[in-house]
Amino acid sequence: MKAQFTNGKLLAGITAICALAIATNTAAKNPKEVELNIIDDQLVIVTKKDANDCPWQLGQFRNKGCIKVLKNKKSEIYFHLKGDTKCGLESGTSWELDAVYLGGFNSGSKPGTSGFASASDTDFNKVKSDFNITDANRASGMVTTIEKSAKKIAINDENQYQYDVWYKIEAKCKREDGEKAHTTFSDPRVRNGGVE
Repeated sequence: MKAQFTNGKLLAGITAICALAIATNTAAKNPKEVELNIIDDQLVIVTKKDANDCPWQLGQFRNKGCIKVLKNKKSEIYFHLKGDTKCGLESGTSWELDAVYLGGFNSGSKPGTSGFASASDTDFNKVKSDFNITDANRASGMVTTIEKSAKKIAINDENQYQYDVWYKIEAKCKREDGEKAHTTFSDPRVRNGGVE
């Protein structure tokens, strides 16, 4: 009788651990990482082209920093500024990551600007729900960050819909003289696999 009770407790414990492991794995985000450097006062992506599941496709150029979020996966996307961040521009102090912007819904080529002013409401709502862009930021495409510091920015991708979107990561160099900050950016794309 005592052996049955112990076996029952053991089975219940194993079941609880398995359920917790499954819940943890289901809730865990699929992190994507993009490493950046400042080279000659320009923001340069150093992450390799194939580092974030972004496959080569016939007829499409694949930029460094390209990110593919696989079907049925959610992701947190981290941008890390590595190395020396000294700003060599006039009155500059140091470079800091500032913002992430999206644009070019399902565009096969890099758009001239960020934002979704000319996108349909249906298309914008897909991006808005996946990346948390407020209606006030529709024209700029600025994404609400989930983490932000001078050398790291993170955004969330719920990946509910399948589409490509281009991102622009921006860094700013504050000036000692109080004038407008210097700005630099880099802009590859995100490919969402969606759940559809």
